[in-house]
Amino acid sequence: MSESLRFIQCGDLHLGSPFHDLAFVDERWRRSIGQAPVRAFQKIVQLAIEKNVHAVLITGDVYTSREHNLTAQLDYVRLLHKLAQHGIQVFAVLGNHDPQDAWQAKIPLPANVHVFGTEKAERVPLCVDGEEVAAIYGQSYAKAEQRENLARNFRRSAADKYAIGLLHTQVGGTHSAYAPCTIQDLKESGMDYWALGHVHKRQILQEQPYIVYAGNPQGLDCTEIGPRGCYYVEVGPYGTATLTFLDTSIVRWEQADISLDGLESVSELRESVRFTKEKIRKEIGKPTFLDIHFIGSGSLYHVINNSEATQYWLEGWREEERGKYAFVMVERLRNLARPKINPAERSQLPDTVGDYLNIAAQLEALDEEEKIKALRQIFLQRGEADRLGNYGRDISAARLSEAFEKAKWLGMQRLMEDRKG
Repeated sequence: MSESLRFIQCGDLHLGSPFHDLAFVDERWRRSIGQAPVRAFQKIVQLAIEKNVHAVLITGDVYTSREHNLTAQLDYVRLLHKLAQHGIQVFAVLGNHDPQDAWQAKIPLPANVHVFGTEKAERVPLCVDGEEVAAIYGQSYAKAEQRENLARNFRRSAADKYAIGLLHTQVGGTHSAYAPCTIQDLKESGMDYWALGHVHKRQILQEQPYIVYAGNPQGLDCTEIGPRGCYYVEVGPYGTATLTFLDTSIVRWEQADISLDGLESVSELRESVRFTKEKIRKEIGKPTFLDIHFIGSGSLYHVINNSEATQYWLEGWREEERGKYAFVMVERLRNLARPKINPAERSQLPDTVGDYLNIAAQLEALDEEEKIKALRQIFLQRGEADRLGNYGRDISAARLSEAFEKAKWLGMQRLMEDRKG
């Protein structure tokens, strides 16, 4: 290339995605936060204009579901027109949430937008001032499920100055329904840069060639913590790429650990939460929903297991945030702590509590695979598993381990309370 190439990679916009748990947010902020996904894309458009990029690459899942709401479509097209006014080209593929067979209103896209087809991997030149500076390759989803390895359809032309591949895919997900492929499949295509969508967490899987998930520009729930955004990419005349992550989130989801170690009173615990909130407010400076995880061990373990007490705390912490723009709303408390007790010593006593801890210790002594297998079998024998259906059968090993750890300490506490009674 005779000059540098500049583009923004983004995807998984999920425009129209509803934000839940806004009951405790002031009415004046509720509408703004409820439109966070589209406002995040507005930020991307503005960044593209400010940095005078040549192209914006969109890697699928523009919308949240196959029933794209009309407002989301109008917002999207309006912002594409804004890019067109500044001569910025847009290249997009369709993913599992916005496949070709999904309902779409008859709203014409501006001429600067190219949406790749579904039949094969298509090559489209990216031209700047009449000169082809790169080739963009892409293939879209025809339906929500795409079990074919689409990466194998991509082959770079020998004449390309720089080749970029766009794909909505699950890298490493052999049995995935989302165009599963491997890093080797992507490398064999000959692309200089892979812009991938589907995974909401940003990650650079490889640098030679670049294989990049930009993640989503706005976290959608409490599982999507931390900054979210897009990648701004500059490619020099010799094909060397420089990536810069740009935070576009309107509202953040965060989690914080608070240890019970050394806390001896409820007032100390509440003060620890307030300190954590202020620290996050100072560091982030934007509306934040916060999950607090109590960890460690201490005498307050039994207090945080009291649902009436924790609900009272939650309401108080939320009330403190009313009227604040950069609020830090405590959304959920999770008890990952344990009682202040030595389980090895306590298990030596010949009583129900000792027997209980010994059984738990036998499970913990198994290697990880056997332990998860045993826990899953115990879980599936419970009636609750049937009511949970597929979710219960597919519950992850991490969730099983966490549930076991919490149940072990909670069960011990209940047994000890029964003995006192």
